[in-house]
Amino acid sequence: MATAAVRMHPDHKSEMVSQLLFGERFFILDESPDWLSVELVLDHYRGWVARNQVELLDETRVEILEKAVHAITGEHLAMVRESPTGNHFVLSAGSSLYTNKGKAMTVGGKTYEYQGQMIQTRKANGESIVGYAQLFLHTPYLWGGRSAFGMDCSGFVQVVYKMAGIPLARDASVQANSGESIHLINESGPGDLVFFDNANEEITHTGILLGDGQVIHAHGKVRIDRIDHHGIFNMDTGGYSHRLRLIKRIIP
Repeated sequence: MATAAVRMHPDHKSEMVSQLLFGERFFILDESPDWLSVELVLDHYRGWVARNQVELLDETRVEILEKAVHAITGEHLAMVRESPTGNHFVLSAGSSLYTNKGKAMTVGGKTYEYQGQMIQTRKANGESIVGYAQLFLHTPYLWGGRSAFGMDCSGFVQVVYKMAGIPLARDASVQANSGESIHLINESGPGDLVFFDNANEEITHTGILLGDGQVIHAHGKVRIDRIDHHGIFNMDTGGYSHRLRLIKRIIP
């Protein structure tokens, strides 16, 4: 599947707190006939996934993946073909691939042929991060989402940085603990992260600086707005939507 919902409780009506993208791995902490309690390898996030939405691998197949060439899907949306069934489905940018040769990947006895751009050699700099971020422009907001079908603010930032080869925590409040603090916005640069708080001074929102006084963030949709030392100025409403709290540089 292109995505699998990670839920707070083992129930399809439970809140979706995150998502697994295609190819992302996890550890099983507990299980029931229909649900798995998991910890994600990427960010150690925990939740429940439906058993029928994921592929379980034995140790031998995990070792095969470890030896394969690791890559990230680099197009907003691109097609993958599953064989021997011949079924097609769409992958979001930021999904993980483990290629045997070319653009083919074998997982659990099935072979998947990816038909889009792959990112294998990732160079983390402001320009590349801005480019990855802009792939998701106009993606609808979805609480817990991490894909081009819908994403929240911290999921957006996390996936963009994953594409650049930099792992980040899942939630904005934890992401804000990473990196080097930048004290003035005019000292920041493209690709730096910005964090925003609420009236209780809790970090509740994040985005990526584009330079020239602009920020890209997921608020209603992935959008570009103006930013200054006060915060984000929403150009649709003509007012400030988020109060700036921190600027962080994560790029090595």
